[in-house]
Amino acid sequence: MTLRGRTLTEWSLLCLLLVGLAGLSAWQGWLWRVDHLLYDAGLPLLSRPAPADIVIVAIDEASLARIGRWPWRRAVHATLLHKLAQAEVAVVGFDIILNEPDTDDPDGEVLLAAAIARHGRVVLPVIPSPTGAAQVGAGRPLAAFAGAAAALGHIEMPIDADGIIRGLFLRSGDGATMHPQLALAMLSLADPERAARYPPTLTAGGVPGPRQWRRDGWRYLRFAGPPGSYRTVSYVDMLTGAVGVHQLRGALVIVGATAAGLGDLHATPMSASGQPMAGAEINANALNALRAGETIVWLDRATTAAISACTVLLLLIGLLYLSPRTGLAWSAGVGLAAVAVGMLQLRWGQSWLPPGAILLGAALAYPLWSWRRLEATQRFMDDELRLLRDADPAPTAAEAAEAGLDPLDHRIAIIRAAAERQRLTQKAREDMVRFISHDIRSVLVSIITLIEGAAGRNDKDRGLQRIGRYAQHALDLADDFSRLKKAETVDPRTFREVDLATLAQEAADEVWPQAEAKRIAIAIDDAGGQDALVLGDPSLLRRVLTNLLGNAVKYSPPDTTVRLVLAEDGKWCEIDVVDEGYGISADQMDRLFTRHARVSRPGQPDQPGIGLGLVIVKTIVDRHGGGVSVESAPGAGSTFRVRLPRAASRHG
Repeated sequence: MTLRGRTLTEWSLLCLLLVGLAGLSAWQGWLWRVDHLLYDAGLPLLSRPAPADIVIVAIDEASLARIGRWPWRRAVHATLLHKLAQAEVAVVGFDIILNEPDTDDPDGEVLLAAAIARHGRVVLPVIPSPTGAAQVGAGRPLAAFAGAAAALGHIEMPIDADGIIRGLFLRSGDGATMHPQLALAMLSLADPERAARYPPTLTAGGVPGPRQWRRDGWRYLRFAGPPGSYRTVSYVDMLTGAVGVHQLRGALVIVGATAAGLGDLHATPMSASGQPMAGAEINANALNALRAGETIVWLDRATTAAISACTVLLLLIGLLYLSPRTGLAWSAGVGLAAVAVGMLQLRWGQSWLPPGAILLGAALAYPLWSWRRLEATQRFMDDELRLLRDADPAPTAAEAAEAGLDPLDHRIAIIRAAAERQRLTQKAREDMVRFISHDIRSVLVSIITLIEGAAGRNDKDRGLQRIGRYAQHALDLADDFSRLKKAETVDPRTFREVDLATLAQEAADEVWPQAEAKRIAIAIDDAGGQDALVLGDPSLLRRVLTNLLGNAVKYSPPDTTVRLVLAEDGKWCEIDVVDEGYGISADQMDRLFTRHARVSRPGQPDQPGIGLGLVIVKTIVDRHGGGVSVESAPGAGSTFRVRLPRAASRHG
C-alpha cells in the first residue's frame, strides 16, 4: 500500500470511530454533565431585571419569629388573603400545601375557604403523592379549598441528576386530570391569551392505570437573576400593614416559604455562590418566562447528534491537511467555536445546542491523529535505520551508549550518528573535489603545456599528440566533475538577481572562437526578454548557456546559424538555443540528460566529449527551480529550452 493510501485508510478508520462516537454520545446523552455545566455557565447571559409586578410574599424568618412556629392556623392565611384582596392584586398563587385538615382549628378552615372564594383569583397547589418508588395520584387541596379556588396548579419541581432544578413540566397529573403548573395556572387567570400559547400535547385519558402520574410539556427556564432578584415582602409585614395595600395593586403575587428551616430551598443554575433559591422564586421565574415567551429549548437529540457528527468530521478533514501546529490550533478552535456558538444561540435564539459531544471529538481527534502520525514517522525511521544498518552494520560509540535507554532515544542516537557520518562523508567528498579541481588539474595543465612545447619542436611525434589528447580529456573530466559538484551543492540562499541578457552575451563571447572556426554565426534575440531577471548564481547560469551554445556549435555543420532567443512567459523567463544541426532521433531523447551518455547519427562527424555537459545543465536549472526541455528531429536541428522563474515572481 502506498503512503497516501495508508494515510487515507487510517484517517477513514479514525473518522468512523470519532464521528460515530460523537453522534452516539450526543444521541444517548452520555456527556450530560458537561452539557449542563456549560449551560449553567451560559445562563447568566440571559439575566435581566425582574418585573416589578411579580411579587413574592415570603414566609421568612421574621414572620416565623412574630407569628410562631410552622404550620400556622388557617385563619392567618385567611387574614392574608383579605389583605391581598384589599390591595386589589391580580392573581394570588398559594405555594402552600393545604391537603390535610387542621383538626385543632376547624373554624379557620371555613374562614380560609371563604377568603379564597371571596378573592376569586386564587390558585392552589397540587402535588404528586409518593407511594414507594412511583408517584401515584395527586395530592389535591382539601375539597373545601379546591372548590373555592379559581384554579389548581401543580408545584412539582423535577431535580436533575446533579441536584439542580433547571426547568419544569407545564402540566402534570394522574391519568384522570392533567394540572397546569402553578405559574401557568396564574397566567391563565391574568392573561388567558398568552397562556393559550402553551397547549397540552398529551391527553388525560386512555392511559393504563388511571392514577399513574404523568408529565407533559417540559420547559427550561430563563431565570431573571440570582436568588433575591424578585421583589419580596415579608408575610408578617402584610398582616401588620407595614406594606401599604396600594403598593401591590395589580400585582401577580406568589405566597411561599423562603425561610431555610421550611425545606423549600433548591439549587438552580443561578446558585453559583451556593445560595439556594426558594420554590416561590422559582415559580416567579416560571411565571415571568411563560408570560414573556422566553423559555429555553434544547435541540432534540437527533439534531444534536447530526450536528456533532458533522462538526467532528469537518475537524478531521482539517487535521488531514494541516500541519501538527496548525492542527492543534484547529482542534482547539473547533471546540471553542462549539461552545461560543452554543452561548450565542442561548443568548439570542433562546435555544441550546449541547456541545459535549463536539468537545469530546475535539479532545480525542488531535491526540489520536498525532499518534497515527507518530506511528507513521516511527515506521519510516525504522525502515531508514534498517537501511543504515545494512549499509554500515558496525554501531558507533554513541549508539552503544544509548542502547539501553528508551527506544525513541535509541533511534535518535542512531540518526545522530548517521548524520555525523554523513557530515564526514560530505567533508571527504569536498576534499576529493578540491583535490581533483586543484591538485590533479594543476598536474594535467603542466603535462599539456609540456606536450604542446615538445610537439612544437617535433610535429611528427604522434605519441606526444595522443598523450596530449588524453591529458586534455582528463582535464575536461576534472573541470566538468568540479562544476557538477558545485551545481549539486549550491545554496539557494546565496542567489542574487541576474540579468539573463548579459549572461547570454558573455556566453556567446566565450563560445565565439569555436563558432568562428566552423564559420557558424551566433545570433542573440533578446527583444522578448527585456526584463529577463532571475535569482541565481551568475557563474552557474553562465555555464548553462555556455554548455548549450557549445553543444549547438559542436553538433552543427559549418556555415550555419545558432540562435539564442530570450522571452518572457508570465512568471517565467525562457531561453531557447536553436541550431541547424544534425538533430536527435526520438529513441535517443531519454539518454540526453544521463551521465556519460552521448548521442549521434550515422555519418555525423565524431566530436570529443565526456557526456556531462547536459547533466550539468539540468542539475543547475533544477537547483534554480526551473526546467529544461528539448525539441528535435533528425536533419531538422534542435531547440533546447530553459525555463527559470522570474525574480519578480519569486519576490511576490
